[in-house]
Amino acid sequence: MGIVGKKQSICRFLGWVIILIGFIFTLIIDSFYLANPLFIIGLLLIILLAFITLKFPYDLIKNHRLFFCVISFTVAMIFNIIIFPFTDSQEYFIKYIPTIIANVLLFLTWHYTLSIKKKEKIAYVILFLIYLILSICFKLDLLTGQFNINISIPIIISAAGFSCNFIAETSMRKKGLMKYI
Repeated sequence: MGIVGKKQSICRFLGWVIILIGFIFTLIIDSFYLANPLFIIGLLLIILLAFITLKFPYDLIKNHRLFFCVISFTVAMIFNIIIFPFTDSQEYFIKYIPTIIANVLLFLTWHYTLSIKKKEKIAYVILFLIYLILSICFKLDLLTGQFNINISIPIIISAAGFSCNFIAETSMRKKGLMKYI
């Protein structure tokens, strides 16, 4: 006799891990894609602030999460306003802003992957779909007709993690092993 839904639970957790690996690969490849040190610092700053705001278990942060999100967003925007004069404005708007948005969306997708709350699951699916659309449009340079396999690897890894998690949860819901709150 085993645990009911053990395979689906393992598959669900595996999806979370695969999305995390895809996120890490995305950060690594985006550091080469952006090529400007100020962009890389900005990207890491925003991801670090999002991680601290959402993942730290301290009661101060948990009880005042909205306040810390506003502070994090403000710090990130101030940094971006400061670095704007030192960059090529076309590169800033075409590469940097969509990359930042896509990475934050993937981070939030990873954050909500194991949630059992219905609203967070809806956000999980919507955030991932928006990440996928942004990544395909801006990172793969479909507008110019260029295709770079190195940039598409994290997108494929993240999609595999999302699929693994989504299929496992669908299976668990059909069997009555999982219900959203």
